[in-house]
Amino acid sequence: MFSKKILVIIGLIVLAAAAFWQFNGADEPAMSDYDETELASMAFRQQILHASDLVAGMARAVKNNDEPAIEQWQQKAVEVAKAAELTDSDITFISSQKGREYLIFHAKRALFNTAFEQHYYELKGIDGLKTKYPEAHDLFAEADRLIAARDAIIMDIASELSETATPDEANVMQAKALWQERFRQSTRVPDNEN
Repeated sequence: MFSKKILVIIGLIVLAAAAFWQFNGADEPAMSDYDETELASMAFRQQILHASDLVAGMARAVKNNDEPAIEQWQQKAVEVAKAAELTDSDITFISSQKGREYLIFHAKRALFNTAFEQHYYELKGIDGLKTKYPEAHDLFAEADRLIAARDAIIMDIASELSETATPDEANVMQAKALWQERFRQSTRVPDNEN
């Protein structure tokens, strides 16, 4: 489920933090209450809890209101935490109700992102998504900005198509179709030619 690359990345982060403290002449790290093992464990915990396969699996389970699947994904996170030899407190957190809530919270944020992408492509607004996924409230401003920019581009296209100063509904509909086609072309993965 998790590759050795993640473990190497975590190790590099811990080494970079230690080097930063040493070169800045700090006698004690900012988190003096934690030893290196605990810091490494917390970093691994975050990597486990935010692993793309865990978040995606939990998101599917949350979307389907599948309680057994939610429990299975949480248990998989616990198993990985144990295999990574995290501290007992980190394993306890991941297996706790708070750990479950944390996983569900991030799953709902992932669901918001996925739904936003679909709404963006389909030229829809996102007010309903904001209500459905309040967990992503810090993402709303950027999502609104992207929607506004998309709509401005569509209106620019409609203005170019219009023979008058103000585009009519037919121009706007044509502009939307052109925008969607351009967007599909720009996101299409080219065939692998040998």
